[in-house]
Amino acid sequence: MTTDPLTPESAREDLAFMRALVAPSDSFQRQFGQAYFAAGLCYGVQMLLHGAQGFGLFPGMAAGLTIGFGPTVVFLAILFWQRGRSAGAAPSVANRAISGVFSAIGLANLALAAIIALGAWRAQSLQVWLLFPCVVMVLQGAAWLVVWHIRRRGWFGLVAAGWFVIGLAMGVAIVQPPIFMILAGLGFLLFMLIPGWAMMRQPKAA
Repeated sequence: MTTDPLTPESAREDLAFMRALVAPSDSFQRQFGQAYFAAGLCYGVQMLLHGAQGFGLFPGMAAGLTIGFGPTVVFLAILFWQRGRSAGAAPSVANRAISGVFSAIGLANLALAAIIALGAWRAQSLQVWLLFPCVVMVLQGAAWLVVWHIRRRGWFGLVAAGWFVIGLAMGVAIVQPPIFMILAGLGFLLFMLIPGWAMMRQPKAA
């Protein structure tokens, strides 16, 4: 954005800069939606299956390993496939900011996982470890709140509120792991899969 005195040329440059801040025409939103949809599907189903295991369904080590690692393998394969296909114009300034927010949340999740895992190991407490998924939900809500402030679309605010509510509900159910897992699964399906599907339906960039 130019700092020169106002001229027709500088005014056009300023207008182009402001449009870049909010322009939704690039393909970032569709690509992000694909990844978000895939994550919601894989981890939503995984959590629901873990909840079913808590009620005595799908017993056995083979089933446990499949449920534990299968969704992550599928999700990573989807990301690898998507990266090979992704191409197009550079994302807008606003979309780069949104990408940065979710990247920062992802790194924060890794750090918190290490911290909470250490605390759970020292306390020998599963409930301490189960605080981590609650934190993940709340951080997703925080990320979507930032997206709402950038884009000002009402449904973005609803997604943020949904993540906060599911995180609180999981905190209440932390003493009942099967219910806890089912709530987590519903959270992924409602507030990750569905928003991802909505973003995938955005028109492609010209």
